[in-house]
Amino acid sequence: MEEKKSIARAIERLTGGTQRRRGRCWAYGLAALLSVVTFVLFWCTNAFRDAILWNLELRNGSRSFLLWQRPPVGLQSNIYVFNYTNVREFESGIARKLKVQEVGPFVYRESLSRTNVHLHENRTVTYQEKRSFQWISGLSERQNVVVPNVLLMSALAYSRDLNYLLQIGFTMMVTGLKLRANPFLELPVGEYFWGYEDELFEMAKRFPPLKQSLPYDKFGILAFRNGLNADRITMYTGTDDLGSIQRINGHESYRIWGDEKCDRIYGTDGSMFPPNLIQQQPNATIYVNAKEFCRQLPFRYERRSFSNGIPTLRYKLPSNVFTSTSNKDSCFCPKESYDSVTRICPPAGTFNISACKFGTPLIVSFPHFYSGDESLFQKIEGLTPQQDRHESYVDLHTHLGFTVATRMRFQLNLEVRKAVGMPFSGNLEDGSILPLIWVDMVFDDLPESIRQTLYLSHYLVNAVEAGLQWCSLIGVVVSFGALLAALRNQEESNNATKPTTTDRRTVELDRL
Repeated sequence: MEEKKSIARAIERLTGGTQRRRGRCWAYGLAALLSVVTFVLFWCTNAFRDAILWNLELRNGSRSFLLWQRPPVGLQSNIYVFNYTNVREFESGIARKLKVQEVGPFVYRESLSRTNVHLHENRTVTYQEKRSFQWISGLSERQNVVVPNVLLMSALAYSRDLNYLLQIGFTMMVTGLKLRANPFLELPVGEYFWGYEDELFEMAKRFPPLKQSLPYDKFGILAFRNGLNADRITMYTGTDDLGSIQRINGHESYRIWGDEKCDRIYGTDGSMFPPNLIQQQPNATIYVNAKEFCRQLPFRYERRSFSNGIPTLRYKLPSNVFTSTSNKDSCFCPKESYDSVTRICPPAGTFNISACKFGTPLIVSFPHFYSGDESLFQKIEGLTPQQDRHESYVDLHTHLGFTVATRMRFQLNLEVRKAVGMPFSGNLEDGSILPLIWVDMVFDDLPESIRQTLYLSHYLVNAVEAGLQWCSLIGVVVSFGALLAALRNQEESNNATKPTTTDRRTVELDRL
């Protein structure tokens, strides 16, 4: 009888052991499944990087949003002026070419803040930009220079489209008033940049079309950049299109060039770019919205680089970006007249922005007419274009799409547009392009805290992601190995401890 009870207890122990082994198999199976899910998550998706990029989205109260509103770093602007050294000889006919001398740099610290900010439910934000400039080094703003009279030349360009009687009236008005009616002026640099008193400008401010468009009291060649900008910009805040501008003043088109392609608004302000685009398509062309030019500027991938000790992607502005022909971006060329379909393109290497500046005959180019047409040098002496000193580029963080360093270099020029019967342009030839200033905007000196954050966001993120990937791979190997061992152990145990036929019959008889 005791023997029969021991056999029964043995069978119960075997049954319990089998259940425990089955439980372990299920546990190992669940661990293997979780390890496979983790492996796929870290090796086959961007979940880890997406979780990091989620913190870059501009949300109310977030650290990235506060840094975006008031960037902790300022842009340094090195400004150079073209001083005309032989105006008297040129006006008297002794000299056939004007001579210019580069004077500078005049170094300013540009501070930017974004005000009147409104976040929208469709993951966009609307804001205005407020800039201020502080002289920090370089030559003194009190230094005098001889420069073209931009106001007078702008008035002449405007008057050439008037009828004959209005042109006569304009000539009498300019002659009768105590205006600066000379084609060249001698001014301190500070006044030339930020504003000087001029009766012609006071008259222009009373002209209805310009009354609302001239918020500054004095005319200066850079006055439009100082202070609160009237334009309201709407841009996207999500990581898929972070920083991409959607509208300006509620419009998705500039309505300047008379062409849907050239008028379309897109690109970023140059401080950041969609990180998903930079990670997934690093060789793609990126676009900066140059609002002052009423167009987008393409930056093409050049190479991998290092800035502030951080690996970056360098994108460069093409040397032919300011060249418009009948086969390339001809819609950027101004129309011959308001109702004309014929467009007149400026010389290669220059871009006419008069349509964007209320008809002011301004031309943009690279400094010293770098990559410009030879005709630009035939009437001006003293220009020395150099590729390494006059090209533009931007270095982006490889993961975040933030601008780590940049050199943006542009030259502002004045086009002479003489009017018939107007005696105020002297010996200047119609169509001449006179260099005014060129600006080297530098951003390459990051605060230590920002530099460390960007440094860790590259190296630490890579290390953590690699660690998680390899740990998930090891987890798959270990969990599947344990599962297979448990299954084999259960099978061997079942075969070794299976009750014999006699034992089963004995137990059944006892039960009877």
